[in-house]
Amino acid sequence: MKDKRGEETNLELGPEAEEEEIDVIWDENGTARYRLLKDRRIVDFDGHTIAWVDEDGFVYDYKGHYKAFYENGILRDQEGAVIGQGQDPVGPKPILPNKGLIPEATRPEKPPTKPKLTKDKDSPKKPVASLLWSRKMLEEL
Repeated sequence: MKDKRGEETNLELGPEAEEEEIDVIWDENGTARYRLLKDRRIVDFDGHTIAWVDEDGFVYDYKGHYKAFYENGILRDQEGAVIGQGQDPVGPKPILPNKGLIPEATRPEKPPTKPKLTKDKDSPKKPVASLLWSRKMLEEL
């Protein structure tokens, strides 16, 4: 395609059109597992949508089940054990000896529809932070 000056132009999407990540989450082995996107989805590096994070940091699957909690770069299970650590985690956490390379990410699939959640007295509570690693990955919770 040519612009007004007759020059060739490239119609690639700009970064604002991409599903930009705001954090990468590594597991206890230092393997990059998840990407947290600006639209608050958690996706794997194959582009599969795993879960989403609400405005309070609670992580839900797309059936509306509470799975984990994300705050300050730390993803915790319901008991407060660490599933993974982001790029700049802050707070109580186990030591992560080193972070592996971030793999090439596949463009995320179209997000599923989020279920309606009702906040009430039975809503999840923020877990107490633990210094231990979780025994399960997010997909297993």
